[in-house]
Amino acid sequence: MSDDNTEDFSYLKDGNTNSSENATFYDDWAETYDGNLRDWNYRAPVEAAAMIAPHLNTGERVLDVGCGTGLFGKAMTEAHACTVDGLDISDASLDVARQTGAYDKLLCQDLQITPLPFDDNTFGAAACIGVMTYIEDVSALLADLCRMVRPGGHIVFTQRDDKWQDRKFDAVIADLEARDLWTAVTISDSKPYMPGNADFADDIKVIYVSGQVV
Repeated sequence: MSDDNTEDFSYLKDGNTNSSENATFYDDWAETYDGNLRDWNYRAPVEAAAMIAPHLNTGERVLDVGCGTGLFGKAMTEAHACTVDGLDISDASLDVARQTGAYDKLLCQDLQITPLPFDDNTFGAAACIGVMTYIEDVSALLADLCRMVRPGGHIVFTQRDDKWQDRKFDAVIADLEARDLWTAVTISDSKPYMPGNADFADDIKVIYVSGQVV
């Protein structure tokens, strides 16, 4: 997003799965990202943290997958006494997230390359908020989250409702259950996503999914 085109957010609608292009886009946007999302009334990080908090033990670790500038990490540490680690492809976004003080560890990572760099059963929960649109093989990513989260732990992710059918998310969730990786707990109705953004508003909403690791 160049300096002379800072108000062009049409890229967001496409759901591009090119990791290099996504890294460049979010690096360029990092400085003003939080302000834009606040203006658009983006609530997904707060909603996701509220879904996870009741299932965590005090002091457990949570993995923020695609942490960006740290909106979920801040919401999670405000909602529960826990530690949060974050992964993101954008170095500039990680620099902003680091300044929040919400994270114990932050790593630059292409989320389309699995396995991710954590051991089995490391976390009490994981969240992947506003990220699935950019992932080509969501089954591989979700299976790897199930590996890293302890049995009985919870995973929460979001997906845009306009991408749900095209990317066969019902089948993805059913496959995780068939492989005894998790049990789906919540699949929400379509909810407001970025109602203050003209390109999204009433046209593109979001679905929240939670599951418990087997």
